[in-house]
Amino acid sequence: MAVKSAWAVLAVLAAALALISLDNTIVNVALPTLQEELRASTAQLQWVVDAYSVLFAGTLLLAGSLGDRFGRRRMLIVGLSIFILASLSAVFAQDANALTLSRALMGIGGAFIMPSTLSILVQVFTDRTERARAIGIWAAVAGVGVALGPIIGGFLLEHFSWHSIFWVNPPVAAAVLVATLLLVPESRDPAKPKLDPLGAALSSLGVVALVVTVIELPDSGLSALTVGAAAVAVVSLTAFVWWEKRAARPILPMELFSSRLFSTSIITVGLVYFALMGAMFFLPQFLQLVQGMSPLESGIAILPGAGGLLVASLFSPGIAERIGSRKTVVLGLSLVTVAMASFALLRTDTSYLFIGIVLGTIGLGLGLTLPQATNGVLAAVPAERAGMGSAVNDAVGELGGSFGVAILGATLSFAYRQNIEEAITTAGAAAQQLPASALDAARESLAAASIQAGQLPDGVGDVFRQVAGQAFVSGMSLALLVGAGITGLGLLIAWRRFPVRVDRVEE
Repeated sequence: MAVKSAWAVLAVLAAALALISLDNTIVNVALPTLQEELRASTAQLQWVVDAYSVLFAGTLLLAGSLGDRFGRRRMLIVGLSIFILASLSAVFAQDANALTLSRALMGIGGAFIMPSTLSILVQVFTDRTERARAIGIWAAVAGVGVALGPIIGGFLLEHFSWHSIFWVNPPVAAAVLVATLLLVPESRDPAKPKLDPLGAALSSLGVVALVVTVIELPDSGLSALTVGAAAVAVVSLTAFVWWEKRAARPILPMELFSSRLFSTSIITVGLVYFALMGAMFFLPQFLQLVQGMSPLESGIAILPGAGGLLVASLFSPGIAERIGSRKTVVLGLSLVTVAMASFALLRTDTSYLFIGIVLGTIGLGLGLTLPQATNGVLAAVPAERAGMGSAVNDAVGELGGSFGVAILGATLSFAYRQNIEEAITTAGAAAQQLPASALDAARESLAAASIQAGQLPDGVGDVFRQVAGQAFVSGMSLALLVGAGITGLGLLIAWRRFPVRVDRVEE
């Protein structure tokens, strides 16, 4: 394909990718509003965020396989259509459960969109250098879309109701759909491989059950739900591995994991999104409920992270050409690890300068790492199975993001409840003067405490809000330290196992 035509196709693919990336985090900035207007619990809020990611991840392998078999452009069109209908459903949701269902359907639509964009890109850009640049732009759009979600969401919430964050999707998706029909070429595996429906079903069931277990365990403990979900996850994923080793045309060939490039790259992709989505779950709540920013202000406050990610993603291919892929990834993960650990220094009155510098550092680190890891996944997969490779890359990213929200959110929730109980006990007689409803709200979440504080006399409400804010910040610091430890582990893995250069796997 001519260079000009290829870059025009990339523009359409980037627009589709930006749309679904925004929806990963555009809801985050609305969490306090949703908690108040829909009376949603903390667990329900997590599901509003995670339903999108869980169904996205659970459907990706099937979507990628269908793209290889029936056409990647066709699956992109299917995904955009589902996304439009699901967004309209979200607009009219009346409670948290209905909104969660709509978000789940949006995740299914996104699962057909995202791997199609990356696999079409690989087919369109045949020159290695041009492909690396295109993947850098793709990664920049994916990351910046995630980071810009809160800004766009904040602007909409500043002027309209929470429904507006879903109203933007249908017209944009429709425009991308038309551009896809006009500009994007069709591509598929010329062998027209048979599908692996059993493998797709087992992987989807196992992934969904696994994330349900992680999300529900902190609140429900060893309940019938968590034990049952864990059992389903273990059985389904074990059966999936067993079947994939025997299937004539597996949806995910297990021999790929013996490739050092493939296995190290997918671990890196997962860790990048673990850090990004975990941090993005906390920060809007901290900025709004602790530091008193409006939704729009909190969205703008995250801009340094988006800027750092954009710049670093665009320069990552060139940097890797000079110093090598491994050093680029190690440098990126080092920045992320140090920055997340630095967030442990946060206090309720920390200046924004510090927050902005740390966010920018995280963005730079993620931007350096993501293009190299994505390129590594695709380089390890046969070209004719680009849809499958793209789906694996995207599935691991979504799983990493889901686990970031689930694990770090669970850590925060546990630490917050411990801290708030200690604060209530320390307050002694003063706490006894508060209404029982206020104490119950404080024990539930920071958002619930903030709502209750607004109903108390000014002096009492301010103190009550400050105590809850301190408990939240302490819990958030612990959670981000856990996140730093996990990305630090990824740093060590990358240092030992990531190839010196992706285009030269052998050492």
